Amino acid sequence: MKLPSMQRNNMVCLAMVSGAAGIAGSIITILLGMSMVWALISLALKRFPARFQRSDLYIIGPAWLYATVILLAAAVNYDPATAEKLLSRFVALLPFIFFPLVLARLRVGSTSALIDAFLVGAALCGILALPLAFVQVEFFDMRASGGIGNALPFSMVCSMLASVSLLNTLSPRPRRQALGWAGFIAGILCVLLSQSRGVLPIPAIAVVMLFVLFPHKLRRFYNWKGVALLVVAAIVVLGMGLKHSDRLIEMLGYFANDSGADESYTARIELWKYAGGLFVENPWLGYGVQNRQEFITDIGYSFTHFHNGFITVTFDAGLAGLIATLLLLVSPLLCVVRNPTTVARRKRLFMALLVLFGYAIAGSTNILFFQDIYDSIFLWFALIVAMPLSQKVILLPPRRVTAEMGDETD
Repeated sequence: MKLPSMQRNNMVCLAMVSGAAGIAGSIITILLGMSMVWALISLALKRFPARFQRSDLYIIGPAWLYATVILLAAAVNYDPATAEKLLSRFVALLPFIFFPLVLARLRVGSTSALIDAFLVGAALCGILALPLAFVQVEFFDMRASGGIGNALPFSMVCSMLASVSLLNTLSPRPRRQALGWAGFIAGILCVLLSQSRGVLPIPAIAVVMLFVLFPHKLRRFYNWKGVALLVVAAIVVLGMGLKHSDRLIEMLGYFANDSGADESYTARIELWKYAGGLFVENPWLGYGVQNRQEFITDIGYSFTHFHNGFITVTFDAGLAGLIATLLLLVSPLLCVVRNPTTVARRKRLFMALLVLFGYAIAGSTNILFFQDIYDSIFLWFALIVAMPLSQKVILLPPRRVTAEMGDETD
């Protein structure tokens, strides 16, 4: 396959990953799996060179460490009664092991063009998902779940990609700027329709990061048009939020010691207290990921996790698992900092910080990993921030250069 074809296919793939994530269920997982397999075949056939650099180690190392620690804890806590679950858990970890293969494929052309394709797709995510979410809420009286079938991963996808959509507003083209704002607002509305409270802070933090990393963007609002845009956006978001705020009101009442009870948080706190007692008994390598649901069932719940990603991984693999998870979350940021290339540097820094804050926020009341959409969106973000290649730091140089490297800077 020639370079132009690979570049075009890569752009289509990344646009589909971000654009269709809200309406096409596990498409991001399917595309990640297909990309890994195709990259492995292409590398074996030497269709393109295996191009890696030292900064890649900052995302590859933590990902492999995470998978190793989880598997080690599972082996140490082996139980014949739950042995059949080990295979599915191992399969779930395969993307963390083989995702670096996709880097070589993405590096056959201009990385700046690929990043732009991902950003445009991110703007389309909320725009495409919003009509479906609205129909689900208004006509089927259910929490919006888009094409994913579950409100929690749907809200996570929409909050993360709506935040990425903000980067389109940096474009000098007015239509691209408008698309970025439209995607951001549509994504927030999808989150509100899902009534998933745990991810609501993510878009707000993204706005702050946008103005901190790109201060010239804030100056554009020092006029009546900018103020009008903010007012209209606030009215739309607040109007939709107040109409679908039952779960948020229940949560506020619960933490204010109101007479009303939020069963969701009552269950969470009970689970967290139970997990705390288990941690004291076995702090270092936990109890094994394959045994998690059995322990939760023992106290009368049918959940598959403890509704806190950090507590869940501590149960799975103890302190070793928690440390590996924290390293994994910070790995995209380390990769950007240590990568000497300047291609879309601040945009990649924005996405790396978004991953860190977004997963930390969402994981405090829900799951972090071992859910295919959560795993896949994290790994796609990691690939995007690591993608630009510096010709100064090549660990495995190709025998012949077949790609033109993007050289555009922020």
